[in-house]
Amino acid sequence: MPSHDSEGRTSPSGFNLQPTHIILLRSPAIKSTLSKNAMLGFGNQYRTVDASAIAVFCADLEPTKRIDRIFEMERQSGMREDGYLAVLRVAASFLTGESNTLSNNGGRGSSTHLSSFFKQTFTKALSPVQPMPTMENVESWSYKNAGIMAQMYTLAATAHGLSTCMMEGFDARRAKEILRIPDRYGIPLMVATGYDFGAPPVAHADLEEDDDTTNEPDTQQLKRTPRLETNELFFGDSFGEPLDLFWTINLL
Repeated sequence: MPSHDSEGRTSPSGFNLQPTHIILLRSPAIKSTLSKNAMLGFGNQYRTVDASAIAVFCADLEPTKRIDRIFEMERQSGMREDGYLAVLRVAASFLTGESNTLSNNGGRGSSTHLSSFFKQTFTKALSPVQPMPTMENVESWSYKNAGIMAQMYTLAATAHGLSTCMMEGFDARRAKEILRIPDRYGIPLMVATGYDFGAPPVAHADLEEDDDTTNEPDTQQLKRTPRLETNELFFGDSFGEPLDLFWTINLL
């Protein structure tokens, strides 16, 4: 799991806002509750209780609340040019699809749709004259970023001898209630994770995040953009609950 954490944290995201969190479900009781009350179809219900872990991906639908924090991290890292930092706040607010003037309907009411409409109209009008970005609503933007992180997760799991199955057949409202996920977040997908039936567990010596695997001088190492801490992105069994990476109960 430490390697999965590293892969998730290094997943790219728009403006480096890192709008995705992962809840790693390992509790048999919570998985059973989720299976019975939120999962759709026999296959998803079975996998939810049978898999060793279920990775629930949570997408932030109010990503502009992250901008000030990310801006400060970027500024302190010294990775970005001044020109990039000068436009980061405005560009991120405009292009994530979230309205600056939010209604009381969970922060994503009619004003959000109106704002998106004006942005789309503006960009379409200028597109014949000069290249313009494709405007999308905040859910599309955030879910797209979650999908990138889910791919990183599944590739890392496969590299470590684990099998995965992406699931989108579930009642998101019920799942959010069970896992105590705030209204601010959506659930684009879940990923069942574990070893194939009958396959022996594979032992891996996980590399530390800062290990030198290239045998190159320090000056040649690839610089990384700043990332949020692990305990801010990964949770255990419910939203906000600390994730114990050394959880040893056998769930197979």
